[in-house]
Amino acid sequence: MKILKSLISVFAAISIFSVTATAATYTVKRGDSLKKIAKKYGISTSKIITANHLTPPYTIYPGQKLIIPVSYKIYKVKRGDSLEKIARKFGIPIRKIIKANHLRKPYTIYPGQKLKVPVKSNHTKRSTASAEKNRTTATRIIKYRVKKGDYLGRIARKFNTSVQEIIKLNRLKRPYRIYRGQILKIPVKVTTEIKPSKKSKAKTSTPRYSMLRKVPIYRYYRVRRGDSIGKIAKKFGVSVRSIIRVNHLRKPYIIRPGQRLKILVGYKDRLALNRPLEFKMPLDGQIDTTIRTKGYRGIFIIAPPGEPVRAAEVGIVKFAGKDEKFLKKYGNVVILEHPQGYTTIYASLGKIDVKPGQLVHRGEVIGTSGTTGDWGRSGLYFEISRIHKGKAYPLNPLEVLR
Repeated sequence: MKILKSLISVFAAISIFSVTATAATYTVKRGDSLKKIAKKYGISTSKIITANHLTPPYTIYPGQKLIIPVSYKIYKVKRGDSLEKIARKFGIPIRKIIKANHLRKPYTIYPGQKLKVPVKSNHTKRSTASAEKNRTTATRIIKYRVKKGDYLGRIARKFNTSVQEIIKLNRLKRPYRIYRGQILKIPVKVTTEIKPSKKSKAKTSTPRYSMLRKVPIYRYYRVRRGDSIGKIAKKFGVSVRSIIRVNHLRKPYIIRPGQRLKILVGYKDRLALNRPLEFKMPLDGQIDTTIRTKGYRGIFIIAPPGEPVRAAEVGIVKFAGKDEKFLKKYGNVVILEHPQGYTTIYASLGKIDVKPGQLVHRGEVIGTSGTTGDWGRSGLYFEISRIHKGKAYPLNPLEVLR
């Protein structure tokens, strides 16, 4: 009998409270931010980022539809209940219950009615505060080409900025007219993560996906007579602990002449994409393939000087400038290193907008077309190759580009 009573009480509790995970759709409005939307729904920004597969710098724009992951408890209204009483019971504002159930004035509820009650998460405020604390916002200037139908208000909304900032940055004069094809400087707010110090044990719930992966660089050393781990560590400028760990040495850490040791001298950045590579045209213009018959491996794209040159695919800038010894005939050059051993060369540039070591995304402006080098005309020289087993193999750009 006692077992039966306990089972009845369990089923009664299940009928009253059952947690269901669901999602709401929210249309971004002007002035909205991820922090503001998360606060509105009582969830963390990281949950919105994960649910919508947003990537750094987590930019949102007016009109964008976001999936809001919200957890509800289904509560069965009892006699004598009121919205105020239920809200106080679950420790949430009345407006959240009204919004979750789409209640209308005069907000009448009745016994037996099932209400969705948003779950109050204890860690939400803490995790959100921690995420915001470990995040810094900076303003980055990008270049935007005006399209047909664009006006200052539309462009400002698109990049979540103000018309006044665009006018000020581009020194526009009244009546502030813009035209199709015009290049505008746009201030964009970029959010970056601040890594917590080793002493701090605080963890952030914000996903920090990066295309850059740190790859170790090793050198090998043959032990000589009279060598010690401390002496070798000092020679290479590394710690004794590093040599012991990398070579899996055990106490008493004895090394012998002729032994080959692996030395971790540093790390290099390597791109790791979760999608296939897709190279796109770096510049719009007429393609001249006749230069391939003159010993060049790439193509020349004819275009007026000052046209924006964009990265064909995501990559790391390995060279940016003018090398008088080796690249004199190429003029101003940018070399990008891509995943899977691909390398692209952008030569005859008029202006260079990137620096060595910088990560650039596909379509990002890296410079402008120019007349530098031995080409005798304005445009861009483009070359693509792939490294296999330490050797670079040139590819036909027209077969690779989209």
